[in-house]
Amino acid sequence: MFAAANCQGCHGGANWTASIIDFTPAPGAADITAGQLNRFLCKVGTFDAALPNELNAGGGAGQANTDGANGALGINIPSLISVFASPPYFHSGAAATLEALLENATHRSLGTASVDTLTSSADRAKVAKFVVSIDLTTAPFPEKTMNEAKVLCLP
Repeated sequence: MFAAANCQGCHGGANWTASIIDFTPAPGAADITAGQLNRFLCKVGTFDAALPNELNAGGGAGQANTDGANGALGINIPSLISVFASPPYFHSGAAATLEALLENATHRSLGTASVDTLTSSADRAKVAKFVVSIDLTTAPFPEKTMNEAKVLCLP
């Protein structure tokens, strides 16, 4: 079910993420927006400028938070290794559990041409159970490069 929903499109590879620590080549000014490397950002449909935790210190919606993060530009795809230990989920903490995370249809259907293969709550629970089991010994799904994963991102 994880593969059928194309979760590995963003959360595949050796570290269970398409993101990598990469400083080669060194980023130029055009590669950086609001203190973030553009090539690692992916819009996954979870940013909501109306939520209080998306506001900056001055209270403006959809602007950079005090730490420089700006979900309107996208997020850096997190690893799923030991993800059970790091709730809440989404960059904003908007999902208290993995089951709540998987209720977000936009997120769970990225890279599937909007075909949602996880409409069943029972199937989502099975995927959440699998994701909870991922640790350093879990064989990863095929790796995607960040450029391949970017194709899966929302425009």
